Amino acid sequence: MIIYVESKAFPYKSFVTVVQPGDKVARVRAQMLHILYEIGREQYQFRLRYNGQYMRDAFSLDEYNIEANAVIKMVPLSDDHKDDISDLRSMSSSLTMNFDPEREKIPSVKSALYYEVKHLNRRERIVQDLHALLYMHSLTLFLYVLTSYWYSVFWLAGYLLPFWYLIPGYTRIGGYIGNTFHRRLWFCVITGLMGLAVMAVAIFLAVSTWQEIVSDGCPDWTFENGCSRQNVYTAFIFSIHGLVLLVTNITIGLLLYNFRIEIGDVIERYLVQERDIEDVMKLARGSKVKDRRTAAYELATMAASSDDNKFRIVAEGGLDVLIAMSLCTDEPTQEYAVEALSELITIQSIQDNYVEVGGVRNLTALLHSPGPRVMQEASRALYTICQSDENRHAMVEDHGLSDLAHAARNGSMETQRLVSSIFLELVFNSEIRVQLTTRNIPAQALVHLCKSNDPETLRFALLTLELLAIESSDVVCAQEELLEILLDIPVRMMDKKLNLLAGKILLYFAENNQSRQWMLDMVHLKDYLMTFAQTRDPILQKVVVKVIFCMMDSKQLKDQARVRKLDKVLAFCMENSADRDVWDMADQGMQVINSNEDIFPTLPVLSTMEKLSMGQNSAFGSRASLRSSSSSQGSRRA
Repeated sequence: MIIYVESKAFPYKSFVTVVQPGDKVARVRAQMLHILYEIGREQYQFRLRYNGQYMRDAFSLDEYNIEANAVIKMVPLSDDHKDDISDLRSMSSSLTMNFDPEREKIPSVKSALYYEVKHLNRRERIVQDLHALLYMHSLTLFLYVLTSYWYSVFWLAGYLLPFWYLIPGYTRIGGYIGNTFHRRLWFCVITGLMGLAVMAVAIFLAVSTWQEIVSDGCPDWTFENGCSRQNVYTAFIFSIHGLVLLVTNITIGLLLYNFRIEIGDVIERYLVQERDIEDVMKLARGSKVKDRRTAAYELATMAASSDDNKFRIVAEGGLDVLIAMSLCTDEPTQEYAVEALSELITIQSIQDNYVEVGGVRNLTALLHSPGPRVMQEASRALYTICQSDENRHAMVEDHGLSDLAHAARNGSMETQRLVSSIFLELVFNSEIRVQLTTRNIPAQALVHLCKSNDPETLRFALLTLELLAIESSDVVCAQEELLEILLDIPVRMMDKKLNLLAGKILLYFAENNQSRQWMLDMVHLKDYLMTFAQTRDPILQKVVVKVIFCMMDSKQLKDQARVRKLDKVLAFCMENSADRDVWDMADQGMQVINSNEDIFPTLPVLSTMEKLSMGQNSAFGSRASLRSSSSSQGSRRA
C-alpha cells in the first residue's frame, strides 16, 4: 500500500513510500532515510507521528490502524539545535561497535544507511552487467549458425527467451523496472539452471572440437579434414561462449545473493535490535547531557520493543534513573525519559511499583513543563495509570487535579484529548466522583475542554460532565460559561451524538432554578434551541421541548418564554417531526405557552435513568463504547 509522509521542514514535498500493513514503523523510517539521502539531507533526524501519536520503530503499521493513502507527519528528533551533534543515532558512545551487519552490530543508523546504499549500488551494477552479457549471448546466437553444430541455436534460443523475458531492470533511485520484476528470484533460479546446462553443452562441444583438431594435427597449417576452418571457428566460438556463460552464471549467483537484502532491512534491524541494557544504564547515570539524552532515547526504544526489555530495565534500576532524567533541565531528555516510563508502566506490576515510589506526583508535576511534547507524554502515562482501579486514586492526591486542570488549559490538542479521557476514567470511580463534585477546579477544566474543536476531546468532556451532573447537578449548573458552550455545539459540530450529549446536560440546567433563569436571560435562546430542533432527531427534539417545559412552570417564567418566542421552536417541532411523542409534547407546550390562564406543564420530570437511556440504541454514552474509542486515541503509545 502507498502512504504519504509530510514535514514542515520540506513544505513543498510529499514523500511517497510503498509498504505492507504488517511492516514495522522502522521500515517507513528506513525508506525515508533513503529518500533524504537522495536529496542530500541524510543528516536530518526525525520521528514519525500519526494522529498525534509518536510512532515506535518496533510497532507495526497495523497496530496504529494505518491504511492505504494515510498521511504520516515527520517531525525533528529534537528541537534542540544548539548542539550540532544532536543526531542521537549518529553519536558514538559505549554502545557502538564495529560495523558488521551479519552480526547486527551497527554503530549508527547512518552507517546502516550507507551500507544499504552501497549494497543497492552493487545491485544496479550487477543488473547492468547482466544486460551487457545478454547482448553478448544474443550475438552468439547468430554466430552459432556458422558453427559445425548449427542446431545448437535452438537450445541457446530456449535459454535466451526466459532470460530476455524475466531479466529485471533496476536502479537504486528508481527501483525495479518492468512487468516481471517481482519474479526476480525465478529469473535467478531458471536462468541459473539453464545457464549451467547450456554451459556444460558448450564446453563439451568445444572440448570435442578441440580434440578433433588436435588429433588431426593441422599438418603444414593446412585447414582440412578435422582441422578445417569451420572446426577451428566452432572450437573458438564454443570456448569463448562457455567462458561467457561461466561469467553469466557467477553474476546471476551474485545477484541472487544480493537480493537477500532489500531497502530498509539493515536499517530496520538496527532500529529494533536489543541494546546492552547495562551499557545504556551506564550512559544514563553519566554526567554528559549528550550521553544521557542518548540513553533516554535508547531506553524508550527498548521498552517499546518487548515486555522482556521492560523487566530488564526495571531490574537494572531503570525506574529511579528515568524519574531523575524526567526532572532534568534538558527537554529532549525529559521527553524520552517520560516516553520510556509510559512504556514501562503498561506492565501492572511495574506500574504498582512506580506508583508506590511516588511516580504519579512526578508525572503531574511534568504537566507544568513548557515543552508540549513532555506534557503530552506525561498525560499519556497518567492515562495508563488511571485505567487501573487500584492506582487511579493516586491521581487526585496532593495537587493532581490542579495539575490536570493546568494541562487542560495550556496543553496541545493531543494533550487536551488525553486529559479529557483521564477525567472520564476518574469519574467512573464513585469515590473519586464525589471528590470531583466537591471542588470547582475539575468542572472549570472540563468547561475549558468543551471549547476544543477536537470532537474526541469534546465528547470525553461532555460525558464526564454528564456523570458529574448525575452525582451533583449543582457543580455543573454553576458553570455559567458552560451553558453558552452547550447551546453552541450544534453550530460548531455537525455530530448527532455530541448534540445529544449537550442536550442531556442542558436538561440539568433547565431543571435548576438559577441556571434556568440564565437561559431565559439569553437574547438568542430561541435561535440556539431552534438549531437543536433543526437536527430533526426525535430524541433531540424531545430534549428541546422538555427544556422549554421547564421554563414554563410559573407565570413569570412563562411570560419570559413567550417574550423569547419559544413558541416558534415548539411550532417547528410540531411541523417537522415524524415522531408522535414529539408532536404530542410540542402540542401540549403550545397550549400552555399561548394560554393566559394559570396553566402549567404536566409533563413529569425525567429521572436520571431516563436521561441516561436517551440515545441508548446508538450505544453512545456507555462505558463500553467509550473504552473502545478512548483506547484507540489515548492508550496507544507513539
